[in-house]
Amino acid sequence: MDRLDQLLSDTFSPYTHHLGPARPDGGRVLTLKNAEGETVLRRVIASEHLGDARRCEEAIQTIGRDLAVQEGRIGEEVIQALRQRAAQVLNYDA
Repeated sequence: MDRLDQLLSDTFSPYTHHLGPARPDGGRVLTLKNAEGETVLRRVIASEHLGDARRCEEAIQTIGRDLAVQEGRIGEEVIQALRQRAAQVLNYDA
């Protein structure tokens, strides 16, 4: 978990982070707090992400993007593009 703790520190500086104990499903709740100690974001990192370094990094990047959107650090056009991308369904018909 030292690598995970370092990744969280690097990604979410200047916030303090707390990774809660394992839930029954194996996931853990990540809580980010600002300098005043107020919770600014809380997300679950799924157990399958915690067990795979690449997937864990992707999950943390996604949480970082959520935080940037919440704080208004991402422009509206980027937010719209992300929403459109998320709404797309891949069609595998020939």
